[in-house]
Amino acid sequence: MTRQNIATGTIANDGTGDTLRSAAVKINANFVELYQFLGGGDSNVLSGQITLEDSAIVFEGATADDFETRLVASDVAADTLVRLPDSDGIIVTNIGNQTLTNKTLTSPALTTPAITTSINDANTNEIIKFTATGSAVNEITVINEATGNAPSIGATGTDTNINLTLNSKGTGSVAIRKAAFTSTEITADGTASAVASYIICNKGSALAVALADGTTIGEYKIFTNKGAGVATITPTSFGSNTSFAIAENEGAQCVWDGANWFLVGNQSVTTIV
Repeated sequence: MTRQNIATGTIANDGTGDTLRSAAVKINANFVELYQFLGGGDSNVLSGQITLEDSAIVFEGATADDFETRLVASDVAADTLVRLPDSDGIIVTNIGNQTLTNKTLTSPALTTPAITTSINDANTNEIIKFTATGSAVNEITVINEATGNAPSIGATGTDTNINLTLNSKGTGSVAIRKAAFTSTEITADGTASAVASYIICNKGSALAVALADGTTIGEYKIFTNKGAGVATITPTSFGSNTSFAIAENEGAQCVWDGANWFLVGNQSVTTIV
């Protein structure tokens, strides 16, 4: 209904204004429309569940108490445009636990996302799948690097020593474009590094190197000797042998079978004791 204004005449009591009855009818009609709008339906009572404050719209529950929801503008002086969605749904909040469907996030910063199944491509095909372990304490850490340094994927977690496993499927293989072993140089008598795969022997005289048992079946140790003295390698467990010696500019490699070290491709070993 269009608002009905009471005609007051040109001057007081000139007889051109509305009669008292006509004015009262207009007043009642205006109030009826307000009550219908603010009370809901053909109501004689204003709604107590939605009210206005100086800076908020207040939504009261079924019972008037100290618990209600307020729609508040953070900056009432700013010209802010809030668009309501054009379909049914629930407004997303910043801390609410909600499930979102068919959303596109542009440049999001995700701190600790819980990905339950997979990361998919633009065609919804799986790129990376995730399988959760309920009691997991170990994980992988991906690190990027600045110019001149290599990014890395590493095993991290609660355990002190953690293997990192790469599995192919069926008879498939793990294809490596170019491989390199972690290395360390030993220049004095002592024990070969337990964490490096490639041991570079470099001493001007005879060098004695102890080799502790391996930790993983199939683990490799590669030895080369660029020092003037012969490098004698003595594994803790070496089958029926005790040690092997490598002359200058020669090398050898061995593999751990779970109980002993075995020489493989040992053409350069000068002496096996």
